[in-house]
Amino acid sequence: MKWKKITKVLIVFAVIASIIGIIVVQRNQTKLKKMVEETESIIPVSVMPIEITKYDEVLSYIGAVQTDSVQSLSFKSPGKIKTIDVKEGDVVEAGEQLVTLDTVDMTYELDGARQAMEAAYAQYQLAQKGATSQEVESARLALGKAKEAYDFKLNTSNEMKQLYDEGIVSKKEYDLVVLEASLAQKDYERANQAYMTVMEGSDPSLLDLYYSNYEQARTLYEHKESLIRDASLMAPISGTIISLPYEVNTMVPAGQPVVYIRKDGAVVALGVTQQDYAKITVGDNVRILRDEKRINGLVSRKSNIPDISTHLYQLEVSVDHQDFLMGEIVECEIVVGQKEGILIPIEAVIVDGETYVYVQVDHEARRKNITIEEILDDRIIVTGLNIGDLLILENIKKIDEGTVISVIDEVKEDD
Repeated sequence: MKWKKITKVLIVFAVIASIIGIIVVQRNQTKLKKMVEETESIIPVSVMPIEITKYDEVLSYIGAVQTDSVQSLSFKSPGKIKTIDVKEGDVVEAGEQLVTLDTVDMTYELDGARQAMEAAYAQYQLAQKGATSQEVESARLALGKAKEAYDFKLNTSNEMKQLYDEGIVSKKEYDLVVLEASLAQKDYERANQAYMTVMEGSDPSLLDLYYSNYEQARTLYEHKESLIRDASLMAPISGTIISLPYEVNTMVPAGQPVVYIRKDGAVVALGVTQQDYAKITVGDNVRILRDEKRINGLVSRKSNIPDISTHLYQLEVSVDHQDFLMGEIVECEIVVGQKEGILIPIEAVIVDGETYVYVQVDHEARRKNITIEEILDDRIIVTGLNIGDLLILENIKKIDEGTVISVIDEVKEDD
């Protein structure tokens, strides 16, 4: 009887303990579930402290790769091509030999010009020194004899005219004397010219004439000499051979291009407005955007005369890059200075009727309206934020005003 009572008591205690245990477990599960729900409602985010950032002031324009980076090379005289020392596509250095002409005919012309120069110089020297005394005396004596003969014939002619007028001599006899006088006059004139030629060796005006002839002959000789030197066509710049229109042993006219060479790098031309023209100086950095790559260049020239049709001022940008195509259209960003402002990633911005971002305040997300001032690639310049604000970058589509957040990372603007 006693054992039965004890057993009943134990059973009652066991039931009570079980009930208490079930209640405790249920309470713990409810509490745990509540904690899990609260944890799941906290959105993990990364934030970026807002600060003033310096950034490039950029002017954006469209430019075109110019063909004036290609030079055509030609010879100063016609001739036959002797050698071609390069081929299309070769990269050459300034001063490297490209093409030569056959100089056989030029050499003959040079010899002829040299002989003419030497003859002109000899004539000048002879005129400068003058004739010998023997040559002068001989010419004087010949002139005297011719003068005596002419005077005699002239007097005889005058006398015969008087006799002819009186009818003493015939017309035939008179005409013969007149002819002899005319011939004597011509002999006298030739003798006088010969004498003057001998004596004029010291005439300053004649010396100037002879020296001028020598100078002309020397200039021609030096020109022929330079043609032989120029028969070897040298590269004036470092660059790439893009065309060779002629072959060996073909004749080429003077001035006809025989080599087309493209200088290293390229020139990009673009037009800018009058307002922007004043901001740009030669030497400013330029970023060329091509195939999602940035290629650096420099402003190399500014024209102060606007284009008649577009009224834009022309700029030239020098670029070291080799692979541009002639006439290729590229985007150009001209760096004209620096600005300061609040720069944030564009993915942190929400546009939904209004433009705004979320910032962290304590452990919650707070909405702030902003104004976009400028777009720089994947970042934007904005107003409406304060220095020190913690801009929320991640999970911005999962949060709203007052959403509880948990900061898992803090990102610097430079990152």
